[in-house]
Parts: sequence; structure tokens; C-alpha cells
Amino acid sequence: MKICFFISTLSAGGAERNVSLLANHFVKKNDVTIFTLENKKSKSFYKISKKVKIVRLNLLVKSKNIFLSVINFFKRVFVIRKKLSNEKIDAYISFLETMNLTVLISSLWLKNIKLKIISDRNNPKKSEKLFLIFILKFLFYRTCDFLVVQTKGIISNYRFINSKKIKIIRNPIIDKLIIKKKFNRKKKIKILCVGRLEPQKDYYTLLKGLSICSQKNIKFNCDIYGAGSEKLKILNLINNFKLKNKVILKGITNKMIKLYHKYDLYILTSKFEGYPNTLLEAVSTGVPSISSDCEYGPNEIIKNKVNGLLFESSNPEDLSKKIVYLNNSNMNFYKKLKKYNKKHFHPKKINFNILLLWDNMLKKK
Repeated sequence: MKICFFISTLSAGGAERNVSLLANHFVKKNDVTIFTLENKKSKSFYKISKKVKIVRLNLLVKSKNIFLSVINFFKRVFVIRKKLSNEKIDAYISFLETMNLTVLISSLWLKNIKLKIISDRNNPKKSEKLFLIFILKFLFYRTCDFLVVQTKGIISNYRFINSKKIKIIRNPIIDKLIIKKKFNRKKKIKILCVGRLEPQKDYYTLLKGLSICSQKNIKFNCDIYGAGSEKLKILNLINNFKLKNKVILKGITNKMIKLYHKYDLYILTSKFEGYPNTLLEAVSTGVPSISSDCEYGPNEIIKNKVNGLLFESSNPEDLSKKIVYLNNSNMNFYKKLKKYNKKHFHPKKINFNILLLWDNMLKKK
């Protein structure tokens, strides 16, 4: 079977990581190609099997105005349609809404493609150009064979699609994660945060919450892994909240799977999500985790006060209370947390079930 993946880039990110994991899985028994919009000099952030063919289309161009945006869009449609026509493709899997729309439009009336699968990975309510994107989704998403989403909550945004076409398949986990063997209470908490330095991740709430904890004489160090447009703003907040010696921006790394277990606490402060990979990875390694109760995903990973803690989104005071609660918890809570996560979030068990769902979906045509 010839399977093609479509995604804008293969840089660091949740969707990119999932494409890499799925491509590595499917290439064991299939012919797999990944198409991206990047230029030919770009490199993959995640490890991809040498058996997987990667085609970079050099179509990732920033548009200065609406007119150029339309021209670039139709150029992408033309190039992708030509690829779809020439390649003997049995199935394609596209990730992220803009690419999904581009590929669906490119494949209209092409009879050689037996299976069209698209996957939305974020909260559809938070799309840029929300109304336009909704209209386009309403028109073209119904032409897919399957839409893959990650949480039950997201389904309510796709009432215009036949419910039989919608599949809930959560993210696979990198199975080389190092499991945290035991939790030792320390005088200073080692805190980890992982995510793009963008408004969605709400680092103001994180830093304000940590500032409140600092005022309560809770000792900690916090490492933030990620890159993005808000780096300078976050550095200013660190200075303003007098956290310069306590919070460090570490940039991005492809060795994150070897780092989780070294921390005492993981914190996610996002305003919205699709299904947060980093929170899933932290929980899977047995690291105590605190997350905002945002739409969508965290409350399907964390059961409050069972295997982690949830706080009210964009509420630094509530975040600080949860950090204090966790800091004051006895060892029985940590043992219960570890036992629950080992049972429900063991990487190999999760991956087996998730990949089986993908395999079964591809067999339906």
C-alpha cells in the first residue's frame, strides 16, 4: 500500500512528531512518502526511518497581502494536485487544518486515491480567520473519508460531518521515555515546562504563579524548553517578577525524552490545546503534573487529585495554590499518582492500542 503524509513542516511540534512516529510505523509494511512545504535544505527535527521518502515542495512562502495569499494558495493546490495525480497513491493522511484544506481541494475528483484521511490537532475555536476557516471546512471537510481528532470534546465542533467519519485517536508516545523510578522530597523543586513561546501557552500565568510561590518562600528552579515569537516578552516578565535566578529559557532540544524524569514537577499553562503531547509525556514518565483545565485535552489526561492537578485557566493564584498543595502532599499521594499513571499511561500499552486504531482505519478501503 502506498501512503502519503502531508504536513507543512517537519520542525519541532506535536503534529510533526506524530507524523514521524506514524510514518516510521507504517513504513514497516508499506511504501511511505512525506510531503512538506519546506525548502529542500530543511531538516527533520524528529528521527525518521531512511525507508521513508521525504519530498520538500519549497512552497512555504509568507504572503504580504491577501492577493499574494490567494496566488500562493492556488500554487500549492496546483503543485500538490500534480503530485497526487502522478503518484500512485492508495491513501493520504494530512495534518493541521490549513494543509488539510489544501490537500482536500487538490484531490477533488481524483479517482486514483482510495482513502482520504485528515487530522485536526488543535482547538478549532481558536483558528486564525475563524469564520473563513469554518466556511472552508464546512464545504470541504465533508469530502474526506475520515477525520481524526484527539478528544471527545472537539467532536462538537464538527456536527456538519457524518459522525461515522470522525475517529478519536489520541497521540502515540515515544516509547523510549525514561520512567521516573521514585519521587524524593527536596528542599528545592525542579520544575519543567515545554512548549512554544507563543501566546497560546500563556507564560504570563506560569510566571505570575511562580512569583506568588516565591513570595510564599517556596524554593524552586524552573526550566522552560521551547522557542517562539514571545521570547523577549517572557524574558521581561522573568525580570519584572524577580525570577531571574529561578527561571531559565533553555531553547529547543531533541533530547527531551531523556530529560522529563529528572524533574519533580511538570506544569502546562495553555489557554487552549488539542491534546497536549508534552503533558502526556510527563504523565507517562511518572512526573507529577499540573495543567490548566483548558479546552481540549488536559482533563482527559489528568484526573484532578488522582494522577495530577488541574487549575483554572489563566488564573495564576489558582496555579500557585496547586503548586503549594503538591509541595505539601504526603508520599501516599505520589505513590497513588505513580500507580495510576503506570496502569493507564504506560507508553508501550498506549502505542499498541493507538497504532492498532490507525491500522484498522487504513484497512477500511
